[in-house]
Amino acid sequence: MLNRILLGAAISWGYAVTLGLLFAACASGSFSLSTLRLPAVVPVALIWSTVLAIAVTPIAAWSVKTGTRNLCIYGPVFWLVLAAYIVVGIHKTGVYGPYGLLCLSVFGLVILGFIPAAK
Repeated sequence: MLNRILLGAAISWGYAVTLGLLFAACASGSFSLSTLRLPAVVPVALIWSTVLAIAVTPIAAWSVKTGTRNLCIYGPVFWLVLAAYIVVGIHKTGVYGPYGLLCLSVFGLVILGFIPAAK
């Protein structure tokens, strides 16, 4: 049980931080890594990513119940879907883009929790 919680927390934090930095790089409307060199962009992205990772950790720990093999198979695919949403669609959705990303991530974690365990 504790291993599942720690694994869910580590994965949710890792995904949240990388997606948060990607979001910060796309915040200007186009993908630019020079945005990350602006003052306080990286610390703010890391703080908010950590807060959201803590909030999503119970759902992530629940979704690991089907086994880590499913997470190794579908986790990177799920991350790619969220990254594509950030790069392609988040600047088109306006102020509601981050909320859509949060809803999409919770929805994806719930789907991961219901996928039968891989053999």
